[in-house]
Amino acid sequence: MKIENKYNKFFFTSGHLLNPLVILILFIRQLLVIILFWKIVSAEVVMNQCFVCFKPELPGEERLKIVRKYRLIKIKDFILTRASLYESNSSLPIGEIVSSLRREEAVHFADYNHIQATQKIDMNEPRLAEQWYLENKGEPVNFRQTKAGSDIGWIDAVDDYNPRQQRVVVSVIDTGISADHPELKDRRSYMPAEMNGTSGVDDDGLGYIDDTHGWDFIGNDNDPSDLNGHGTQVAGILAAHAENGIGISGVAPNAVILPMRVFNEYGGGATDDRILSALGYSILGGVRIINLSLGKGSAFSIPIQDALYNLEENFDVLMVCAAGNGGMDGKGDDLQITPFYPASYLGNVILSVAATDEYDELAIFSNFGKRTVDLAAPGVNMLTPDLSRKTLQAENFEGDLSGWQFSTTGLGSTWERLTDQNGNRWLTDSAYDEFGYLADYENNLNSSLQSPTIDLSGTKGTTLKIRIYHDLASSFLFFSYDTLWIEVTSAGTESWTPVGQVYGRSKRGGSLYQFDLSSFDGQSIRLRFRLVTDSFRTADGVYLDDLEISGVSSFEQGSEQYAFVSGTSFAAPVISGVAAMVLSHRPEISTKQLRQILMTTVRRVEGLSEKVLSGGIINARAALAKAEEAKVFLDEGWHYHLEKWVYSAMDDQWHYLATDPIQIYRWQSSGSNSSWETLPTKAKVGWKYHGWPYAFDYNSASWEYYQSESKWLGWKGGNRKWHEFDPDLKSWRWIQE
Repeated sequence: MKIENKYNKFFFTSGHLLNPLVILILFIRQLLVIILFWKIVSAEVVMNQCFVCFKPELPGEERLKIVRKYRLIKIKDFILTRASLYESNSSLPIGEIVSSLRREEAVHFADYNHIQATQKIDMNEPRLAEQWYLENKGEPVNFRQTKAGSDIGWIDAVDDYNPRQQRVVVSVIDTGISADHPELKDRRSYMPAEMNGTSGVDDDGLGYIDDTHGWDFIGNDNDPSDLNGHGTQVAGILAAHAENGIGISGVAPNAVILPMRVFNEYGGGATDDRILSALGYSILGGVRIINLSLGKGSAFSIPIQDALYNLEENFDVLMVCAAGNGGMDGKGDDLQITPFYPASYLGNVILSVAATDEYDELAIFSNFGKRTVDLAAPGVNMLTPDLSRKTLQAENFEGDLSGWQFSTTGLGSTWERLTDQNGNRWLTDSAYDEFGYLADYENNLNSSLQSPTIDLSGTKGTTLKIRIYHDLASSFLFFSYDTLWIEVTSAGTESWTPVGQVYGRSKRGGSLYQFDLSSFDGQSIRLRFRLVTDSFRTADGVYLDDLEISGVSSFEQGSEQYAFVSGTSFAAPVISGVAAMVLSHRPEISTKQLRQILMTTVRRVEGLSEKVLSGGIINARAALAKAEEAKVFLDEGWHYHLEKWVYSAMDDQWHYLATDPIQIYRWQSSGSNSSWETLPTKAKVGWKYHGWPYAFDYNSASWEYYQSESKWLGWKGGNRKWHEFDPDLKSWRWIQE
């Protein structure tokens, strides 16, 4: 009994280590510490560092109390944020310190020093193995054989890739993009002022209203949606989402697309003025890489050539252009003999691109030129995102034709079906005469065939495709043209709008026609095929088959679309993608340096030595490696000494570039006693930065510079970024603040 009381007393004594309440409190405390630690580890933060911003009116002694309380040591201040970075020697977890600091009355805000994570490149994207151009293992793709190693070295490049600029904007001047495709829906660039501005107002003053995500130069509006597919395919090769667990990976994991629509849904409409406007818009948007995959070429344009000279001389931009797909024979042309624009324009702002296949051979359709085409990239059998197309009406005229209305065609007959010698059934205006023989149509007809009501809701860029065999009388001499009119009316009305016409004679078996119904998007319509003839002479008539009405629709869950495509149009975005990777990896280099890097690091291929200037295929890994070694100069006229001093030949002076921790010096000129004078740190408020690492203070109308013993920074006016000098590389690197 004594023993039992002894143990009871021992076990329940208040404050004893084995008291259940104490154990529970210790357990909960330890659990909270573990949770905080897990949150910190999972969030990837520097374990003993935090940012602290004290309230500006706080007395110095109050700030000192907080610093001592949490054992904080200041590491650095920053130019753009009011917060300072501190290191803590406290035994408390950094999560607990930050939580406590946030509750302090004297603290404006506190936060972790997060370790920024770039977008990961998921090597398990389901269809990555079909992207032979990224890594070619010699396995068949889309029923085509490949040769191992015939790729751009992308997988190896990813191992060396260390992006310091998280978003590299690439302008895609094309047919627009499908913004809701799962591979592209978060890969668009944006105009910040318009995103946060007022609807109906040109918030950024660039001349375009509400242009949050690019511009449609065809419709002159802010919706550059793709109704053709070409632009979506180009953008997908370049920047498809690399870690969404579906489909493919784009070449450039950190690229975002600024889409500009200059082609309509049929691949036309890209006039010189639209191209020039899109180029100008790209510059206004701060773009450094422009992809222009014009597939048909055009005549030489003096204004465009003038614009390209201007781009080369005054802007830091690279324009990647497709070399083109040859002529009607399906074979590529030599651009030294047959120029193809825009690839053949003069100057070094353009990088013209030929296409190769899975065997490192020049694609049969690809244009080339030993001095006129710069380099090559894969452009055959390329897997890429595609549009979602929805079929709204399909009719082969084989089954029930209820709902179709037929008018008489002469002699009391109507439109009817006719079966040809191959067993295919057509709908025709003049099948047989009254004796059962094949008949011609009559003179002076106005005969029609009307469809049932067709609902066009839920799609954009609606088109009508139909096969028509027609043999219609025509005479240029007598101005006689019997014509089949294709007309549309909105349901409930009888006002017919022509959308197309055919006359003369088609090829044997019929011709496939396509007519634009986009002006009726979202409506319910009826079609009418109306044959109008005159009194000059007659002929066989018209035969209709394989009618289809379709449009571009939104993607539904799990309905993403992909396609295999070929063309130099799809080799160009491979180059643009590698260029974007390089700029993300070394954002401080100029596009002139970028162009030289891409040209001099190609994987040389014997068969291309006489076909392209560089003699090879883009090599992503080699380009990154050379970019890592590139020397960067702040501005023209600056040359660098081995010490911490730089000499500017432009003003014939030596300058010491330094900052962090910030000390501000002002040059005081007073004859033989001239010297640098130290300023208080607060004097930097309101400074305006010059193109050099100097700042001009309007209040004192004098120039200052920063100084430090730890590292030295310079301000580059060209891309308006601070650069840190790398003593090992003897060059400047772009830094984030």
